[in-house]
Amino acid sequence: MKKIRILSLLLAAALCLGLAACGKKGESGPAASDAPDPAIAWAQAITGARDDELNSAFPVMTPTSESDPANAEMTFALLGFAPEDVESYAISLSLMNVSAYAIVAVMPAEGKAETVREGLENYVEAQKGSFEFYLEDQFQIASDAKLETLDDGTLLLVMCEGQDTVLDNIKSALAG
Repeated sequence: MKKIRILSLLLAAALCLGLAACGKKGESGPAASDAPDPAIAWAQAITGARDDELNSAFPVMTPTSESDPANAEMTFALLGFAPEDVESYAISLSLMNVSAYAIVAVMPAEGKAETVREGLENYVEAQKGSFEFYLEDQFQIASDAKLETLDDGTLLLVMCEGQDTVLDNIKSALAG
């Protein structure tokens, strides 16, 4: 019986050491995986800034909400950067070339801010080119797109009807 107790204590100690070794070195708070994903706040801000029609037509894709790998692959290909170029994201865009619509909030991975910004700028230029001789109202929306870097390094692209109001509403939601 004594051997079983000692063996149980040793196994419990080994388990504790194994769990401790899995944590990040030098971390004093909860494990990094316990940190809230900014994509949730971005998705809520995007949803709150739009009307019901846009919310139903263009869902917000986040790392935890996307279940179709082909859809995610196509989205990142359109935006001109790869999923590994960002730490987190909330993306809502039209995958069909009938409307100039995209709201994108991304936190670039370390050293990838310029890659992501360039991809978003190229996406806006491609949208302008698509609509220049096709749908004048959509060309104007693409031309008026707003791309900003927020204080925390988040890149925020807003390309939609009423983009100034939508951008202000998202920024207000994220600040509060």
